[in-house]
Amino acid sequence: MTYLKQAQSSLIVRLPNWVGDVVMALPALQAMQQLGIELLLYGKPWAKDLLAGTDMTFVPISNTFWETTKKMAKMVEHDKVLLLTNSFSSALMGRLARKNTIGYKADNRQLLLKASLSKQPDLHEVEYFWNIARFASRYWFPTLTWPEKIPDKIQLPVSAASAANAKQVLKTMNINKPFWVLCPFAHGKGKKGQSKRWPHWRELSAKLHQYQLVVCPGKNDEALCAELVPEATVLAGLNLGDYAAVLASAEKVIANDSGPMHIAAAVGADTVGIFGATEPRRTRPWGANYVGSLGQWPDLAELI
Repeated sequence: MTYLKQAQSSLIVRLPNWVGDVVMALPALQAMQQLGIELLLYGKPWAKDLLAGTDMTFVPISNTFWETTKKMAKMVEHDKVLLLTNSFSSALMGRLARKNTIGYKADNRQLLLKASLSKQPDLHEVEYFWNIARFASRYWFPTLTWPEKIPDKIQLPVSAASAANAKQVLKTMNINKPFWVLCPFAHGKGKKGQSKRWPHWRELSAKLHQYQLVVCPGKNDEALCAELVPEATVLAGLNLGDYAAVLASAEKVIANDSGPMHIAAAVGADTVGIFGATEPRRTRPWGANYVGSLGQWPDLAELI
């Protein structure tokens, strides 16, 4: 397949590989779009559902490095690539696809990049994505004026189809009054290899028995629901767009530092993130609340 549509200002954006990072990149993506830059988003297949409420063009990456490289090379009308990933392989892919590529100086890949930027320490991930997008915009499109300030909140639109699907799922599961969503799952580890999962989910679930509780596990998390949040109604098998719509309908969302935490904040839910294994300064829910700190989990009393 060859992608032929071209705008005067256009580029391919290689999206991050994690759900929360894609959400935290949205202010940068939306700023570029508002400047009139045509974006061709290139990322993991699940991002299609997550971003279905936006009007950005999305292309899923293939299963192998070489298939993905060939697909990018066929985008002959787009010669610029902005990397929101930090890997050597993503920079190599851009070079082999004969694109002019911009990204952060990371993983010894500077020689593969057309231009690069050093990461400033101790910034939030939203700021990291914003800074590299601003750098690329000024490098490639110097006549465009980048916004002075990052938005206070992330805006993730929910598609009409996902809103309708979520409404039907909630009706089918008899969720018929204001409900809370608990997000007890968290993949990945802290810098010292510790779990990102707060250790008191079962106790919290019991304490919140007066509320209608909902949990939406991923395909590898369903078996943990009874262990972590036995009081909650399980909504399994949702794609990320439908999950976002459920979160947008919730009265409150409580979540580990995870992709669902960032989705909840971005769809405007009353969100509380729980921290203990990671640094809130870098990954707190942008525009929402959190408890805990690096190396210090909050106790149960701080959540209820």
